[in-house]
Amino acid sequence: MKILFYQWHSFMNEGVERAWKQLGIEYDTLFYQQSDWEVDDGIVDLLEKKLKQKKYDMVFSINYAPLVSMVCEREQVRYVSWVYDAPIHIRNIETMKNSCNRIFFFDRIQAEKYKKQGIAAYHMPLAADVETFSRYTAKCDDQTDISLVGKLYQTEYQYYMGPLNTYQRGYLDGILQAQMKVYGGYFLGDLLDDALLQELNACYQKASNGEVAVTKAELEYMMACEITGRERYLALAVLSSHHAVRLYSTDKDARLDKVEYMGYADYYKQMPEIFKSSRINLNISLKIIQSGIPLRVFDILGCGGFLLTNFQAEMPEYFTIGDDFVVYESIEDLYAKADFYLRNESERNRIARHGFETVQKYYTFRQQIEKIIRAAE
Repeated sequence: MKILFYQWHSFMNEGVERAWKQLGIEYDTLFYQQSDWEVDDGIVDLLEKKLKQKKYDMVFSINYAPLVSMVCEREQVRYVSWVYDAPIHIRNIETMKNSCNRIFFFDRIQAEKYKKQGIAAYHMPLAADVETFSRYTAKCDDQTDISLVGKLYQTEYQYYMGPLNTYQRGYLDGILQAQMKVYGGYFLGDLLDDALLQELNACYQKASNGEVAVTKAELEYMMACEITGRERYLALAVLSSHHAVRLYSTDKDARLDKVEYMGYADYYKQMPEIFKSSRINLNISLKIIQSGIPLRVFDILGCGGFLLTNFQAEMPEYFTIGDDFVVYESIEDLYAKADFYLRNESERNRIARHGFETVQKYYTFRQQIEKIIRAAE
């Protein structure tokens, strides 16, 4: 088998490359950073030349690239992608129906949704890059109690509430409040029906002289980000009032004056040291991830870090909650469990070690890539 690995500035590249080598699979890499996933002649020309120069059995990429699929369909080469984002940020899903595609989603519900639309969609949990992360050690002189690596998800939600009447604003905010209280269940999309969307767009059209309208997908994503932003803000506010908390992000919120802002953390150069040096690492999933286990969970466990996370429906299928990591069920529960495990180092270390051993045994890139290759045949 010969594989062309199309790369961009994504996570997981090193782990995937190592898996090809460990499995004895011949591969070449093609790097190109697309400016637009759906309109970029550069990748089309480059990929077409590459496929004409050498025969490949498969083109592989992290996340799904519509233009890559278009070229592979034309050249009759199988295209396999492994998606770690939810949702996929493309405007038109028509290319996903191409016969060349085999698309693997980390979120089972997302995979099932696309499969019902005639897309060759599969479910495949993500992996831990244990070998790459093992190059890094904890900074004993720079430890902190609690760390969060990720966005604050500051949205334009309030801007979009402006043109709406009191009832509409109250209804949408009620949905937000209800969804925030449900951990492990997702109903936001079901409550945004066509009738509601027509009402909202009538207000937006009137306020903007016909220039502004939103689709259901856009509104759902914005609201999911708003919920996530609110949850992350509350978590950081509560925890930082009692413990040392660091946020690794390009985002800032002046209200979080007790949080230590550390700036952006590079995935390969800084992130492993952060997870290893933090007594507690937080995962607060983007709300639109309906069932899947985010990459951040595998990253923390793969670094041997202690993980305190919200619940995701697929977690009990692949991990033992309480042995591999700890799950919180509310902001109050988050604070109580963070306080408990900061005071119980031996139990914290036991769980971190067990989580590391689990991903090392079952969820390496070699194991997951091998499953993908078998399923994609």
